[in-house]
Amino acid sequence: MSRRSAQTTPSLGSEEVMKQEAIASIQARIAAQKEFAKNSGHKSIPEEVDEMWKWVKISLFVALPAVGLSYLKDFFVPHPHKKDIEVDYMKIRNKPFPWECEDCDLFDLDCWKACRAAKAQE
Repeated sequence: MSRRSAQTTPSLGSEEVMKQEAIASIQARIAAQKEFAKNSGHKSIPEEVDEMWKWVKISLFVALPAVGLSYLKDFFVPHPHKKDIEVDYMKIRNKPFPWECEDCDLFDLDCWKACRAAKAQE
């Protein structure tokens, strides 16, 4: 398929000649689009729907369990690289947090347990 250049102005001639050139141009574009659609590998609508359901099933039965297992592994298996190293830049506080344990990050569960245990002893 050859690539056509865009023609922005019609050639000079009578009104009838210009109409015939415009019609020929439109017919050529339609033929090129049909040829492209035929060669592009698109499937029929029922084939596309079957393909969609195939990927829905793959997502539900392969990807979702893989994500779930990864979550369970990360949540329950201890991380060997976690070290309790206190560095100066880790807990810079300009003002306390707005919850009951003012020095604990929101998802720092160990700090929350220690804070609640300290408050229970008071």
